[in-house]
Amino acid sequence: MIQRKQTVFLLIAFVLTVVCMSMQVATLSADGIVFAQVYNLWIANGQGQHSLANWPMFALLLLAALLSLVTIFQYMKRKLQAQMCLLLILLYLAWYVLLAVLPQWRGGDLGLQWPAVLPMVSVILTFMARKGVLADEKLVRSLDRIR
Repeated sequence: MIQRKQTVFLLIAFVLTVVCMSMQVATLSADGIVFAQVYNLWIANGQGQHSLANWPMFALLLLAALLSLVTIFQYMKRKLQAQMCLLLILLYLAWYVLLAVLPQWRGGDLGLQWPAVLPMVSVILTFMARKGVLADEKLVRSLDRIR
């Protein structure tokens, strides 16, 4: 199971997702003055108060992290694994949609931090894992034809 390259890709995507869930992903500013730090689970303002208004971002990344672990263990069902990889990619892209909509919810300009790039790296890794799963499926089908 761990010998497969797609398992390594999905495992790295899982780790990157967990790292992104636990770090600050953006700042909100108005007129060049930062008034809030954006985490995946909450928004912290300058007075130390937390607002759980953006919990859907955390929920998407949590679901993606769990799904990537489940996908790793579906190595015997390659078609299902490929479909789960597509679902993972959609979850990561939905996270970016929520991040893009955040300034309209709270007002101000959004300044991204480096952890905001991690879900896009996870998208690339998941895409590469899906290509590996489909290549394995193609190989198995070709071997079945030879018999």
